[in-house]
Amino acid sequence: MIVRTLKSASTAALFRTTASREVVSRGDQMGHAVFDTQFAEGATDTLSRDVFGEFPAQAHYCLSGTGVATIGGRTVQLGPDVLVVARASVPFSIRANEDLRLCSVLGGSGAEEELPGEPLVRRVADTLGTPRDVFWGNGQSRRLLVKSDGFGFALCQTLGNQDTDSPLQYRNHFESCYYVQGSGKYVWESGSHPIDTNGAGATAFIMNRNDAHRMVVDDPSICISVFSPAIEGHESHDFSAGSSSSY
Repeated sequence: MIVRTLKSASTAALFRTTASREVVSRGDQMGHAVFDTQFAEGATDTLSRDVFGEFPAQAHYCLSGTGVATIGGRTVQLGPDVLVVARASVPFSIRANEDLRLCSVLGGSGAEEELPGEPLVRRVADTLGTPRDVFWGNGQSRRLLVKSDGFGFALCQTLGNQDTDSPLQYRNHFESCYYVQGSGKYVWESGSHPIDTNGAGATAFIMNRNDAHRMVVDDPSICISVFSPAIEGHESHDFSAGSSSSY
């Protein structure tokens, strides 16, 4: 288990002029990397072409603020809970109408030409009440990007219910959980660490050894969950056995 907060994360040149925080790095060996970038009102910027390395896909999830993204010549209105996904080679630029915060993921495996050719735009609101809106065991998981979307990794907005304790272990996927709201703690065999989304800005829990852990939520939480390889999208947990639930 690796724990990294927004404040402790290293700066990274994901965009050409705006510094990002690398909350999940290549060195964590997760099959994906996760960045947090905060753009000031009026800022314009372009994703650097030098950042992808082995990753064939990019995803950008708007955490807060509004703006306009241009991806492969397509204009997308950004607002909270809007996700944009594309091949790595597709140009991505942004203009912030107000202070804007993005969670960006580089991921996938294999050849880029095997991925979908058209960018994907999906909103949390589009998933509500659909098969992508899944009760995962102690909250809802909005499955914004799953295996059938074809980009090689999954991205979910995961809600944790207040006063819950969930024993978990992902044996078939590497998962990173980036908490942007709520409080509580993660507990694993050799330690524990608080979910801190105020003083630390946000907290990432990186299960790079398929670690068994307990997700203890005090206040209602929101995290961005990234799975490599991608989950199917229908999975949920069963805690009745009294041991760590897995899928």
